[in-house]
Amino acid sequence: MTIPSDTEILALLVRLDRVPADALESNWLDFKPWKSAKEDLKVAIEYAVCFANGQGGVVVFGVDDFTTGRSKAIHGVRNYDLDVWRRGIFDAARPNLPVEVSELSVPEGTGKLLVVRVAEKEDGVLYGTAGGLFKRRVGKNCMPIDPQAFMRQSIQTAAMDWSGALAVGVVIGDLDPIEIARGRQIAERLRPQSELSRLPDSEFLTALGSLRDGRVTHTGLLLFGKEPVLAKSCPQHLVQYVWQPGETQVARNDQFRSGLLHVLDRIEQIFSSPANPEHEITLGLQKLRIPSYHPDVVREAVLNAVTHRDYSDTGKVLIRQLQNELVLTSPGGFMAGITPQNILRHEPKSRNGTLANAFLKLGLVESAGVGRKRIFILSLSLGKKTPIYESDGHSVTLRIFDGSYDENMAKLVASCREEGREVSLDSLLILSHLRQNAFLESGTAARLLQVSITQAREILDQLAQPRTGILERRGHTKAATFHLAKGIAKDLLGKAAYTKTRGLNPIRYAEMVKAYLEDHRSVSPQECRELLGLGESQSAKVEISRYLRAWSSGTEAFLMPEGHGAKRRYSLIEPDTD
Repeated sequence: MTIPSDTEILALLVRLDRVPADALESNWLDFKPWKSAKEDLKVAIEYAVCFANGQGGVVVFGVDDFTTGRSKAIHGVRNYDLDVWRRGIFDAARPNLPVEVSELSVPEGTGKLLVVRVAEKEDGVLYGTAGGLFKRRVGKNCMPIDPQAFMRQSIQTAAMDWSGALAVGVVIGDLDPIEIARGRQIAERLRPQSELSRLPDSEFLTALGSLRDGRVTHTGLLLFGKEPVLAKSCPQHLVQYVWQPGETQVARNDQFRSGLLHVLDRIEQIFSSPANPEHEITLGLQKLRIPSYHPDVVREAVLNAVTHRDYSDTGKVLIRQLQNELVLTSPGGFMAGITPQNILRHEPKSRNGTLANAFLKLGLVESAGVGRKRIFILSLSLGKKTPIYESDGHSVTLRIFDGSYDENMAKLVASCREEGREVSLDSLLILSHLRQNAFLESGTAARLLQVSITQAREILDQLAQPRTGILERRGHTKAATFHLAKGIAKDLLGKAAYTKTRGLNPIRYAEMVKAYLEDHRSVSPQECRELLGLGESQSAKVEISRYLRAWSSGTEAFLMPEGHGAKRRYSLIEPDTD
């Protein structure tokens, strides 16, 4: 059900002979008796705010809500001014609330009902009365709500940009000149063509969203606030780094409460130290360095964690380095619509748009949504395991893996780039999968690439084109499978890999089946697939069915089908002795 129209309200009034108006009320509709224009305007303000904090709704004046019998219940309204009501509701709501006030003609009473209609609001703003009354529609009632609880919900759902709101009690003098200078240096280094770093302080801070109308925002506080001010005005801001080289060992435990630019600098220092050792492999005349954790991956992961965290949550951003993985956890679940299964493809959303925009202007991020893809691309390019996103609804965790790496994968990607051929994220995900699996079909590819099956087929077909040279297709139906192309398989898995993956030459299939049947009375389609090394994919089932039909009919047939359905088997046709 939705907000009822005037026509729907008139249809409901027909039922007043059987039930009172109270029984017709809903989450979107309320009836009120008429007392006087002045007194009922106060009621209208309260209910307008109530509906605005919910899903919108209508309050109808001139109907007694507890009287049964239409002629008795409908008494109508009198001595009102529509413009006075519209202006009165608008002015008395905080913030101001535009509503529709109109008349509805009925045959009973004074002949008129007064309808106050409140549209559903999508701004996530909490509405109250000038007297500080906050209510929300719950079922058929307007219930008091806690403004702080509503604010937390608005921040969690990004209905309100917390990072762009003013930091209460914080003034420009609470910002650290050293951190402002750090911001300028970052902008000058990463955005040398921009005028940002050369602006005066007030303009520099305003351009970053750190000041609004000369007052400090939460973004300004987080980026440039002095540490004591941050501790007092934003105590939930904490980034903790823990290094656990063993299950019960803690080699390092740092807690950072300074401005975010300073925190990022400290984290980068950690991952430029012995805590992040490098491996070196030879690539022709070049050396390819493979750090345990790519510094750019760490930076992107930390930026994501502090940008998208829920600052209404008292939790901290935790960076836990274990023996073979780096685990980053930030407060707040995924934004609505985003899941671990679609995070690489979903349009970017941010709880803290002003903070995200500041990082963009400084050059710390390239574009919204690129960072998470960059984490995957850099990790997979070095032959690392695929990063994993997880969420329990209250926090988001990103796991980045160290441990072993695939030298052949790293060399292959580096060689392609040296030749000017960029390896896309789709290609990296597929190559990483085929390092461990003989083939890939469209269903698995769709889950792996986080796209529809149709899109997965298009991507696989494109990668199987001769100019791409990454995959080869096996089968001609929608159930076709794909395996590594000869050159890629040789470089990635070794010389024998392509032959094993591609399987027997189809020319030898009939010969193999005949030899099998000389030792066994019959063969099933499943046994036939096993014999020929086709596997259990849907494509393999379609392919073997096609071969079995061909071998069972025509002048060259050598098989005799026996049984039906799942019990069908095939035996050799007995030679004609006549």
